[in-house]
Amino acid sequence: MTERNPADPCCPVFGVRSGVIPIGIGILVILFALAPYLIGIQALPLPVIIVFLGAGILFIWMGLVR
Repeated sequence: MTERNPADPCCPVFGVRSGVIPIGIGILVILFALAPYLIGIQALPLPVIIVFLGAGILFIWMGLVR
């Protein structure tokens, strides 16, 4: 019937073919990094916040590229 393209993975990374899951994870990671500052406390050091923001942006980019 339909032939599978060898370039297509047999199963997606996050379990679904849409980019909703990585985009949601990216938004949550960014919120976890910024939430302490939004409510007025400093919970994480700056290098950790930069890593969280970078990972969140990476996850959102992964979801949009799909």
